[in-house]
Amino acid sequence: MNIERLAKADPKSQMPRKFKSTASRESISTHNFQEVMNQQRQSLNAERYQAAMSKIEEQGKRLADFRTAEELREYKKLLQTFIDETVQHSRQLEAQRDFNRRGSHSYTIVKEVDEKLTQMTNDILKNETNHLDILAHVGEIRGLLLNLYL
Repeated sequence: MNIERLAKADPKSQMPRKFKSTASRESISTHNFQEVMNQQRQSLNAERYQAAMSKIEEQGKRLADFRTAEELREYKKLLQTFIDETVQHSRQLEAQRDFNRRGSHSYTIVKEVDEKLTQMTNDILKNETNHLDILAHVGEIRGLLLNLYL
């Protein structure tokens, strides 16, 4: 009878239960850490997105004001960088989720941006466009970029 009481009071006999709670705490801790890291990445991506969109919008206004080949080239370069980073980010998300619907969505939007940019480039080179027309093109492209990012 004393042996049974000692076995019940022995802390070694409760060790497996203790390990289970520690393991579950580590799992919760790891899960929380991953959530925090994902939130930080999303926050960083949102900041980079906002900065890139601001640069694109500013360059679009400069393009509308000056309508030079140099301003157009800089605008295209900013768009290309933004699109490349956004598509790359969406591919990373797809790989993490094993979800492939967004890829075709991204391709469609990139194709539309390219068409709008080509149309705007042709209008600028032919000198057939004014300040408001360029701003309209820039606005359309900005809307497509928003759809691409979201």
